Amino acid sequence: MRLRAAVFAGILILSLCAGCGQETDAVLVQEESAAQSQEADAVQSQEVVEAQEKEENAAPDQEENLTSEQEADVEQEQTSGGSLDEEKKEQLKEKKLEIPENGRRLTEEELAEYTEWIQDISNYGFLLSDWADPAQIELYQVFYNGAGVAREGTDGEKQAYCDRYHQPEIYTDFLSMDKADVDAVLLEKVGLTYDELMAQGSRGMEEDYFAETNSFCLERGDTNYVQYECKDGVVNEDGTLVTLDCGGSYAKLSVTEGHRRFLSNHITDDWYRNWEGFVEHHEEEDWMPDD
Repeated sequence: MRLRAAVFAGILILSLCAGCGQETDAVLVQEESAAQSQEADAVQSQEVVEAQEKEENAAPDQEENLTSEQEADVEQEQTSGGSLDEEKKEQLKEKKLEIPENGRRLTEEELAEYTEWIQDISNYGFLLSDWADPAQIELYQVFYNGAGVAREGTDGEKQAYCDRYHQPEIYTDFLSMDKADVDAVLLEKVGLTYDELMAQGSRGMEEDYFAETNSFCLERGDTNYVQYECKDGVVNEDGTLVTLDCGGSYAKLSVTEGHRRFLSNHITDDWYRNWEGFVEHHEEEDWMPDD
């Protein structure tokens, strides 16, 4: 009897141990499965992060490619004379170019030709002052180097100049310009004579005008020449209105049967190219001639 009870107890104990083992194995399986799931989630999260980084890194390249494609489109339009879409017009507006209706960008060949024209001694001076109306043009800048119509002054003109400025002799380079020649330049470039500009409020060049010889006489010791380069530009549909980016100066021109005329010029910097700024900067200096 005792032997049977002992055997039964042993069987019971073995059964309990087997159940514990199965339960332990189940727990281990669950823990292993959870670990594998966490590892899979971590790998998936890492893949998502890497994919996002790839997209972010690719964005600048795509932007550069887009810009290149846009530039290629513009280049094609330059060659074909096509019109600018709104996006390209906005790009040019940011560069301070005024966009004519249905206009196009100037070709490299056209810009080179305008550069040569702007650099002429009779033209560059119109870019040396900021003006929206011809009466605001600083004429001293235009004619400082003679604008192509200067001549050597006569002895009488030199003496008159010395008398006005209270000096015994001419110290530097001296030039004279007949008023008729000054009128011819202004008529060609802006469509107005010297007197017409004065009537509209121009400061003119009265300090250096000599009525007895009807000429302007200037003494100068250096040059104001600026070798402008037309870096960009646009033209309207019929080719009669051109705006040039000359590197800090934005000149607007009318073009009629091949004849170019200045309409305005806007300077973005350089105070010394604006007459009012020049006067303000030198207001305490005794540099103006006697009346």
